[in-house]
Amino acid sequence: MKKSFCLILCFFIAFEIQALTPYEASYDLSVTSGLGKFKIGEGRYKLVVDNNDEFTFSSEAFTDSIWKMFYDYSRYERSIGLKIDNYINSHYYDLVEINRTELTHIKNFNVRIYPDKNFAIFNNEKRWETSSKSILDELSVYLALSEDVQKKPGQDVFTYQVVDEKGINEVNFKFEGYETITINNIKIVSMKMISPELKLTLNLSGPHNFLPVIIDKINQDNHFRLTLKRFKELL
Repeated sequence: MKKSFCLILCFFIAFEIQALTPYEASYDLSVTSGLGKFKIGEGRYKLVVDNNDEFTFSSEAFTDSIWKMFYDYSRYERSIGLKIDNYINSHYYDLVEINRTELTHIKNFNVRIYPDKNFAIFNNEKRWETSSKSILDELSVYLALSEDVQKKPGQDVFTYQVVDEKGINEVNFKFEGYETITINNIKIVSMKMISPELKLTLNLSGPHNFLPVIIDKINQDNHFRLTLKRFKELL
């Protein structure tokens, strides 16, 4: 289904742009591997915004204790930033990720970001520079994408500068079409976006401020999925 399909496009545009509306959400975490598909844990996201468009965006995902023998995984991340001149900018990002499924794999780092000076500092040691005035992280890029698909409904590819433990890299999200999905027994027409660089597929939902209601991530031989089960705007 092409993006020029006017009826669906008008359906999306009808929603007011409110990407920085504070909210909290919980997700079911499932995995697909050689053993099959199983629900193994939970994910949570929370966005807090003040009157100056300064935000703190946090997330966590973890496996239930009963599954830790097979999939022992946890991830905690936080992005602090500001919306400047209609652009989302990160100022600070930290991540702790522990994967003990096979060999123990641990990520634990923080990044201080200076978008006005075009550089970022990793763990108070490495300095990475870029020509871009907007630098994001793997969490705040969701906010930027949420706003951009509403502001630019005719655009098929969205490109960002995203920082992680390897540096500041170009990340693309490509619109793949509209997909009807079921969330809590309700059918939703979603926008399917794919990022080859992040090995990530997102389903964005208009009724949920164009934030992801399904997050698919390929991690080595496993396919992890977060599926929304509860969404609440914070007033």
